[in-house]
Order: sequence, then C-alpha cells, then structure tokens
Amino acid sequence: MVGVDIVEVSRIGRLKDLYGSKFLTKVFTDGEIQYAQTKKKTDESLAGRFAAKEAFMKAKGRRLPWKSIEIHSGARGRPFILFEGARFEGVSISHERSYAVSIVVIDS
Repeated sequence: MVGVDIVEVSRIGRLKDLYGSKFLTKVFTDGEIQYAQTKKKTDESLAGRFAAKEAFMKAKGRRLPWKSIEIHSGARGRPFILFEGARFEGVSISHERSYAVSIVVIDS
C-alpha cells in the first residue's frame, strides 16, 4: 500500500500560532516536538512529520489517532515510523520553504 501527502508549511505555522501547544500536543508526540525544536526551520520539520502521518494513514486506508503514529529519524537522518510497536521503514520526507511532502510504502 502507498500513501502520499503534501502540506503547505505556512499552514502548519498558522495552526501553531493560532492554537499553540494545544495543536502541537494533539498531533505530535513529545519526541517529535522536541526534535522539530532543535531544527533551524521548525515549521518545515513539523510539516514534514505531519505529511508523513497523513501519508501513513492513507497507506493504511483509515484514520488513526495522530499520536499513535510516531515519526523518528534513524541513521543518517532516514525517517521511519513506529506504529503499534511495529517499525515501518518505507517512508520518505522532503521539504523546502513552502511545502513538505511525504510518501509511505507499506508492504502487504
């Protein structure tokens, strides 16, 4: 199964500005928030993780609780997903100033 998602970085910034920690803690785990805060471009990092969560849900074919999907960075920054104790390696995240995109491939 394959899922893809694209997110406008400024949308994540607006939600963060409007709702603050309420938005962040609804969508992201503490570890994801802490990771993004270490980055120079926090909103790009958050948008990439948001896109990866959406792409994962599309690949799974159903809505899932946001925080049940945790995006990690492994060796050399390669992202992977932890979900219900399982590790999913088939994830790619890319971002630039305006957009973040992610694709997730889950083996059947």
